[in-house]
Amino acid sequence: MPEDLSGMFEATSLPLGDDVPGPVEPERRPGRSHLGSAINAGLVVLAFALLGLVLWRNREKISQVFSHPLDYRLLGLGILIFQLSLIVTYVRWYLLVRVIEPRFKLRSTMLLGSIGYVFNQVIPGAVGGDLIKAAYLVRMHIRKTQAVASMIIDRIVGLIGLFVLATIAGAVFWGSAPVEIRRLIVAAWIATGAGFLLLVAVLFGVFTRMARSRTSEGEAQGHGKLAGIATELRSMSSTYRTRLDVVAAGILLSMIGHSLNVLAFYLMSRMLFLDSLPTTLGQHFLMVPLTLFTMVVPLPFGALGLSEGVSDQIGNLVDHPGGALAMLGFRVLMYACGLISACVYLANIREVKGLSAEAHHLEEEIEDGTVGDEVP
Repeated sequence: MPEDLSGMFEATSLPLGDDVPGPVEPERRPGRSHLGSAINAGLVVLAFALLGLVLWRNREKISQVFSHPLDYRLLGLGILIFQLSLIVTYVRWYLLVRVIEPRFKLRSTMLLGSIGYVFNQVIPGAVGGDLIKAAYLVRMHIRKTQAVASMIIDRIVGLIGLFVLATIAGAVFWGSAPVEIRRLIVAAWIATGAGFLLLVAVLFGVFTRMARSRTSEGEAQGHGKLAGIATELRSMSSTYRTRLDVVAAGILLSMIGHSLNVLAFYLMSRMLFLDSLPTTLGQHFLMVPLTLFTMVVPLPFGALGLSEGVSDQIGNLVDHPGGALAMLGFRVLMYACGLISACVYLANIREVKGLSAEAHHLEEEIEDGTVGDEVP
């Protein structure tokens, strides 16, 4: 078991005791709290309803899969590969954070990444794992705008790596692909181009100028959501525009991590369908990135139900015998690694509670557009 969070804070000269005062809890707005709980509950119901629909539509395939023995060695290998992909993701964030805070430690990255994974995938309605990590950076006396910027740039880089992977696979299979698959490939190319345009626009201040213009027209500078967005984007562009090498390394690590995810997904397909799987590993490199993109939809448990349905539709285009079932198998890997991360979370739950309170505070500041008003 890795070191606990108290040791991690001590390593960064930020003990969790009385030497560092905790955040002042903001007054909770009852309307917002009740509405948020109702929305979260509704999203959980929707996610399980979509999952139930997918299971019902694939009930015959499920019976066929469990009518023969499964090779659980593939499951074990898939868990190891998926856990490795998570580590690659944590290292990617580590590189991006080191741009703004050279004192940041790799062991802190691993612990915070594991805890953030629990919040993102396992605890519906909880504060996001990205905000937990941002709250820790704020405790290191990093400006809040820079902490939030590191989260946003990490998300953008992660998506671009996913799209580039699908683009490369599409270029390889273009010559032999039927019309339906070519449409899918073109969609991947468009998404990749849009992702790079978004990155360039963020790094070179296009959205910052737009938000600043809108703010000056309708609101006092420095207040409101548009002003908050402008402040965050300005901080991101000024921080990472001069470190394009780190951004490029982040995209490369994203591609490596997502390639491991494709391999893990393929192993689940092999486990479920044995020798009756006509879809090659190469075709999975086109199918899986487009499926995993749906997980950005804000449904609980990593867009549970929605991703399975989309995987089924995309799988049909590449002659996959059961895209929804393969996605469910991939989800088993996700939650198996989630259990590992949950052990880290439980071992450090006292310290995490403090971070969670600060993350809630940061979340409300982002929603109110005041995240740039304070300097830690």
